Amino acid sequence: KRNTRATRIDEADVIIMVGSEGGTSWGFAETLARELEAKGGRVFVQALSAFDPSQWKSAKLAFVFAATYGEGEAPSSAGTFMDKLIALPKAPLAPIAILGFGDRSYPDFCGYARAIATAVEAKGWKQFLTLDTIDRQSPQDFARWGQALSARLKSDLILNHQVAPMKTRSLTLISRRDYGQSVQTPGAILRFKLPTETLTDRVLGTGFGSFVAGDLLSIVPQGSNLPRLYSLASSRKDGFIEICVRKHAGGLCSGQLMDLRVGDTIEAALRENPSFRVKRSKAPLILIGAGTGIGPLAGFIRANAARRPLHLFFGTRDMDSDFYYAQELGAWLIDGRLAQLSTAFSRGSHPHYVQEALQLDADHVAALVRDGASIMVCGGRNMANGVKEILTEILAPDGLSPASLKKDGRYGEDIFG
Repeated sequence: KRNTRATRIDEADVIIMVGSEGGTSWGFAETLARELEAKGGRVFVQALSAFDPSQWKSAKLAFVFAATYGEGEAPSSAGTFMDKLIALPKAPLAPIAILGFGDRSYPDFCGYARAIATAVEAKGWKQFLTLDTIDRQSPQDFARWGQALSARLKSDLILNHQVAPMKTRSLTLISRRDYGQSVQTPGAILRFKLPTETLTDRVLGTGFGSFVAGDLLSIVPQGSNLPRLYSLASSRKDGFIEICVRKHAGGLCSGQLMDLRVGDTIEAALRENPSFRVKRSKAPLILIGAGTGIGPLAGFIRANAARRPLHLFFGTRDMDSDFYYAQELGAWLIDGRLAQLSTAFSRGSHPHYVQEALQLDADHVAALVRDGASIMVCGGRNMANGVKEILTEILAPDGLSPASLKKDGRYGEDIFG
């Protein structure tokens, strides 16, 4: 007999909690929920941020499906789960299983799930399965974990997860500007025509009907089923879709994008990125980026009609070859959308990096943060780590750090490998 989904958490005998950044972990949770229900379970699925075991009146099992964001950090739907767990006077009675979702190519693979497992163990919360991990949304990894779960529960669970195909739209390239050829780092600013809104997008404000700079364009390249994400340098009101791309050696998607010519099309979907959006405020905003990481930062500046004081620190290789958005940045300085531009070029007569540009302006950076400034960083992992180290030094005399700013919602990162 198949039970219906529990509508109240106090009726459920299985609790599945999801900590997700992009939303894919919810699909895996739904697959588990349906299979458990088919075996007679009463299942309740919720965000990890809603964690409150005092409501678990009938719970016999608990699951955590936890993705990792950035440098081993909590995803957006996890909220203050860890703080709540640590504050519990005693561990919940229902035993727990933790499943981490991540990308093994990153050094902090499933770092947040591992942190949860450590905290669970410290709390004395019984785990009925040891921590396991899913690499790059692999249905095969999930099925293997399902076999271990089935054996532990002495059941015949089969977790056959089918990744839902992206609901893509066809985007037509209307212009491109090429950079970096002379320094062997070819890149481009690609601008696509805004697709016609569907009725659903118009009514619900979803898909390409509503997006802002910093949201993500999801593209599945030919010959792969794994989407690649590119940060948007434009908002819906700009009337176009723009991304900044650099060709990577052996990069399947970047190679295909760099081969596009005006009039060519791609299939893409939109993914919101709420953790990397400019919040409404009159306080200063410090933007730090390198290379194609300038993309969403340029979008933030373009959208700054209110003339909030924006301070950009931008690093790239060569002023004459790969200074993305140079013309626009100059114009935005003149019209007040950008208050300050500090550049760092790693080639030329005085080579230095964006971290050093921050160090040279340390007193001003510290003063801006004391005045309430937030910081947003976009670019490669090594750059982001270097920026974090320099900012730790700069902010220490004021008792601040990137970690403390992040906890207060004043430090955001969009990092790629």
